[in-house]
Amino acid sequence: MKNLENKSFIIRCLKAVASPSGVCRCGNTFSWLQLSFLFMFVTASLMAPLTVSFLKMDRFSVASFVPSAIQKVNDTFADQLQGVQIRNGKLTGGKSSERIEDGQNVMAVDMKHEYETNGENGRLKVKGFDNAIVFQPDRLVMTDQNGAGFSVGYAKMDVKLENPNAHDVEVLIDTLWLAQYKPMIMLLAYAVILMIQLFVTVVLAGGLWITKRSNMVSIASFKEAASIAICASALPAFAAAAIGLVHFDLITVLMIHSCGVTLMITLAFRYLTKTRRDNGNLHSGGNDDKSAVI
Repeated sequence: MKNLENKSFIIRCLKAVASPSGVCRCGNTFSWLQLSFLFMFVTASLMAPLTVSFLKMDRFSVASFVPSAIQKVNDTFADQLQGVQIRNGKLTGGKSSERIEDGQNVMAVDMKHEYETNGENGRLKVKGFDNAIVFQPDRLVMTDQNGAGFSVGYAKMDVKLENPNAHDVEVLIDTLWLAQYKPMIMLLAYAVILMIQLFVTVVLAGGLWITKRSNMVSIASFKEAASIAICASALPAFAAAAIGLVHFDLITVLMIHSCGVTLMITLAFRYLTKTRRDNGNLHSGGNDDKSAVI
């Protein structure tokens, strides 16, 4: 143990995450500060494929949460957007300012802010309509009968629609929405991963610490239990991150990580129980009853 404590932090980390036995042998050599750094590093590894995936993403299908409104987009409405240009956060041009109203549905290019809205962003409503796609000079308003509604700015995009069809309009809406909400989505995804990782670590550390009361394993402190839990999750996190970088799917990444942690903890617990049993035989003299000599 003393030899391990004299080694550098990086060397101890590599030894600790390399195998279940290394997880156990190095468990009591880290300070709380070092464990905190290791925990954040492991969590960041899980976040890496998510970051790369979001950087590659240029649009998000808003039809998943405003389906009824998006279904109303058609070629007739797309024709009204002929010549529309977005530059420096403003919308200009357009073939006409005609509106398409059908009962509780409206699609329009509203250059004079004739359509009034109420409610907060995310639950926005256009007065008098359930489903709406309204292009205004400084923003796009879209609301759905399911209660979802968004005001989306044009940011600093440079777009000009030439002979657009319904699909082109949907792509534009998807792109505008993602440009505004990408930071929020990434932050929420990071928070979910962080909370899952923290929850798993606390549960595993608490479970290992409780086993001390039954004398199943020899864990000196809660810090050692936390160290084992964090180190055991490192190798599965690296494997999940590597697979996620090749083909990202959040559920798959989390499942690979969870299964890997379960396997590592199981093997580490087996190593601890075996070590305690061997130490017990050693102190009792084993089968040859040579405890006095030992």
